[in-house]
Formats: sequence, C-alpha cells, structure tokens
Amino acid sequence: MGDTLMLLPSLVQLCGKALCTFVGRRPGLDFIREFVHQDFNIETAGWHRLFMKSPDEQSLPAQRADLVLAFFTQQAADISDNLKVFFPHVPVHVFPSVSPEGSGLHMSRYLAECLKSAGLPVDPDRAVQNAILRPLFGNSPQSIARSRIIFHPGSGDPRKNHPPDLWLKLLEEFGHENLNHGMVETILLGPAEELLVEFFREKQPSRKIEKAFCPDKDDLMQLLREAALYVGHDSGMTHLAAMMGTPTVALFRISDVRQWRPLGPRVKIIDGSKTDSRLIEKILGVSRDLMAEQTPGAKTS
Repeated sequence: MGDTLMLLPSLVQLCGKALCTFVGRRPGLDFIREFVHQDFNIETAGWHRLFMKSPDEQSLPAQRADLVLAFFTQQAADISDNLKVFFPHVPVHVFPSVSPEGSGLHMSRYLAECLKSAGLPVDPDRAVQNAILRPLFGNSPQSIARSRIIFHPGSGDPRKNHPPDLWLKLLEEFGHENLNHGMVETILLGPAEELLVEFFREKQPSRKIEKAFCPDKDDLMQLLREAALYVGHDSGMTHLAAMMGTPTVALFRISDVRQWRPLGPRVKIIDGSKTDSRLIEKILGVSRDLMAEQTPGAKTS
C-alpha cells in the first residue's frame, strides 16, 4: 500500500488536467481510487496477458490510452514489448518501481519525475511540497473529534519492526505519564500482523486497550480521522495516516528515511535500529510534543 500511496502527490496534481487510468493491487488501489478516472485490479482476469512471453490477440481490459506508463521491478523488457503490442500507436514508458538505492531521492519525488519525463504536466517540487504542507485526503469533518491514540506495531516487512515487547512497554509508559488524556487507545493490526493478535490478547496492558484487526478501508480511515496521535513503523498504514493529516510518529529501523519518509503536515521521524529504553523515551518525547499542539477532545478544522 505504501508504494502506491507514493504516487498520490502526482495524481493530486494531475486532477483536472488528465484522465488517469490506474492499474494496481489492493489494498493500495482502494485508497487511490478517488483520485483517478478509472481503476483496475491487476490480479483480475485479463491482465495476465501483460506478462505472457507471446501475447495473444485479445486486448487488455483497458484498451484505449494516449500515454502508457508502467512501474515494475522485474520482466521490464518483456512488459515494455507487450505494452507496445497492446498499444501500438501510443508512447510507452517503463520505469523501475523504486528510486535508485542510495540516491536519497524520495519515492514520491522519483515517481513525479518519471511522470514529468513522460510528458505529463507534473511539477515534482510542488507535488511533494504540497503533500508535506497539507493532507492529501483533505481535512476531517468538523464533527469528528480527535479522541483516539493509535499504535501500529507491525509492517509488511518484519525487519522494519521493533519487537512486540517494546510496544507493551510503550503502552505502559503512555499510561504512567498520562499521555493518553483519557482517550481511547487502539492497537491497529493489519494482515501482516495476524500473529500479533494472540500476543496482545495474552499480554494485555494493565488498562483496557482496544484492538482493531484488518479494518476495511472506510473503518480504517475513520479510525485515523479520530486519532489525536498515531505511532507506527514504516508501513503503508503509517503513510496513510500522515497523508490524512493525523499527527504521526514514524519509526524507521532499516528503511532509508530520505527515500520513504511519510509525507504530511504533522509527521515526526524516529530513525534508529536499536530497541532500548532510549527509544521509548524518544517516542514519548515526540508524542508529547505532537499532543501539546492539540487541545484534547477538540474538533478538527
């Protein structure tokens, strides 16, 4: 999901300038849908033809285009050739799916530059800066109060994650320091964290903590709209929280912050692989700062 969301700054800039068809995978596809003209799930019938050694005479589900861009990590040559078969009179551009390792180039900036180089009216500087300054998903309705704290202890890559015990200690410290301000506390767990469901069930903190496992898109976005604070690893959910304007603490353990920093107006980064008491102190400190910027229970604008 995080990779897909990195395209969002460019798509927001293209709204009203181009009719974009997006082909991708869920769950990222679900969150980008409102910013494109039409969308397709690449795992549904028909798209397998894109990966064939010798494409048949049948067309792809999306048949018309003035410009084709594709981002892939593998089979780039075959995919490029196949796209030219399916779209014989259209410019086709195929790019690596991630920015060059070690380049220090943020993924959103890289994708914006790819779109610009293909001829689309995208300004990479403005696209990324806009995503930093304001929520790309718009502000929360005024009727929704920020009355929740969300902890997301996982990600799609276990190497990015600090161990579950750290999160138990962090939850206890939030209670000891009264950082929760009486708000609802929620442990948010996605499909990659299925094994943690039982862990947090067995090792419940000393106070009641709500658990949300695999909420659907609407429920997830509602949780994030209600959050006065979100704490999580480098993950798709963390990128979504940041882009929604939720006050976000993002923990980076192995990822390059320059390349994957969450974009949003209320983001604090804690970069470091070591899991110890100093890490908890840092999380508490930046969380305290973000919470101090808000009035507990106040309605968002």
